[in-house]
Amino acid sequence: MRDSRKRRLHSAIVATAAPTPPFQDDTTPPWRWRGIGIGIAASALIGGLILRVAAPSPMWLDEALSVNLASLGFTDLVEALRNDGHPALYYLLLGWWMDAFGESDLAARSLSAVFSALTVPVVWMVARRQGRGTAGVAALLALTSPYLLRYSTEARMYALFALLVAAGWWAVEAALARPDRLRLFVVFVTTAALIHTHYWAFWVISAALVVLAWPTRGTDPAARRPMIRVGGAMITGSATFVVWLDVFLDQLSSTGTPWADRARPAEVAVETIQAIGGNNRFEGELLGVILVILVLLGGLASSVDGDRLELRFGPGPLHGAAAMVLLSLGIGGGVAWVTAGAFEARYAAVALAFMLVLAARGVAMLPRPVADVVLSIVVLFGLAVGIDEARRDRTQAADVAAAIDMGWQTGDVVAFCPDQVGPATLRALDAPAATHAYPRGDGHFVDWSDYADVIGASPPEQFVDSIVQIADGADVWMVFGLGYKSLGNRCETIVELLGRTHLPNRMISPSEAFEPMLLTRFEPKP
Repeated sequence: MRDSRKRRLHSAIVATAAPTPPFQDDTTPPWRWRGIGIGIAASALIGGLILRVAAPSPMWLDEALSVNLASLGFTDLVEALRNDGHPALYYLLLGWWMDAFGESDLAARSLSAVFSALTVPVVWMVARRQGRGTAGVAALLALTSPYLLRYSTEARMYALFALLVAAGWWAVEAALARPDRLRLFVVFVTTAALIHTHYWAFWVISAALVVLAWPTRGTDPAARRPMIRVGGAMITGSATFVVWLDVFLDQLSSTGTPWADRARPAEVAVETIQAIGGNNRFEGELLGVILVILVLLGGLASSVDGDRLELRFGPGPLHGAAAMVLLSLGIGGGVAWVTAGAFEARYAAVALAFMLVLAARGVAMLPRPVADVVLSIVVLFGLAVGIDEARRDRTQAADVAAAIDMGWQTGDVVAFCPDQVGPATLRALDAPAATHAYPRGDGHFVDWSDYADVIGASPPEQFVDSIVQIADGADVWMVFGLGYKSLGNRCETIVELLGRTHLPNRMISPSEAFEPMLLTRFEPKP
């Protein structure tokens, strides 16, 4: 009897002391939860892949500029980028891609779709170190991320940027585990690719070096050696920027961000929430808030058992990822604030991979029924925002171009104010019209060099006189953009001055498109 009691007591102590395994990873769920999981995964896969190529809207300014730049030869591209403000890697890749697949909207945008799709398995590989449950959730979040869905349908570098940040994270962790030459070379290559894709790579690389250096205090030399070697590979990769330094210094001295105001700290936080949620409308902001809550759970909470979470403010499994989010956005936002630079929601690419994995860990630690409900909400919400963004008109350029094509006659002149409405319109325009843009150029490119100063030195009267003289009795088609910084009322003045000598006929009125335009046809007065 006494031995039997001892055995029962021993069994109870062992059961109490044994650690509780992660609920999602090691417990076989009931069939009903399996069915829900399969449904979520199927919706994410099908919807995520379709929405990565679903973009019926024509290209807007930045996309049209990307295509125009990528179509240039290397020497001309370098010179054009001196006046644009970006590194060259994405434009080189896009140019080679268009050589192979053409310059249609779908062909040019599909490169970003490839980058966005590749981000999903890379995020899964990074999250796999946190367990199968976290990895699966991370893949679903990446598949349905409104940020990745949006920028997979834009001919711009942000899908590539997000992919490289995720790949760099994976490469650094792999090299820390075994710093052989191959893995260090991968770190070198991803770092070099980042620095030649977008200048915000400076901040994510700086953040990574800080995170690498921080644990070296008080550790033995053997533990520090992999960190030093990985840091050296990152610094060497960053040093390849020297080949671009001359162009960068020209950009730094004359371009900047004349299209936006100085970034403020609160703006960085709010626009990051909007970015991961998909847009700045209520639905996107709500989804962004939900994801941030999950990010906080993933960074601060630990699973005590299958039903309880405990907040811990000390080091945790993903404290490095949390630090990367705070440091990359904090350093970049701080520099932008000090230097009067801008912050746009798209710059959140520096933190996206870290936030997705943190949010995935937050979901994976929840009890099974709650986790399935939360994951279903986030996945379906992400797809809904993605559908809304896919349906959204990005520009009125195609409508404006169609109206000009229908009524244009030989000798007519097409004018743009500002020049920023030119690239998208000209991409859709078939008429072989003479084109002129205010404050300078023909509308195919935007020269950002000393942009505000050039506007200040370009009287609207002089621009009107020049296009009227060129038209020489023919019609002037005036494409007018709304809400552009640094222009004041100069475009309105141009329209008013043309109306003194010409009869205005409004052809297109501004809509709710992201890039609204107004088209007026001015016929000479008899």
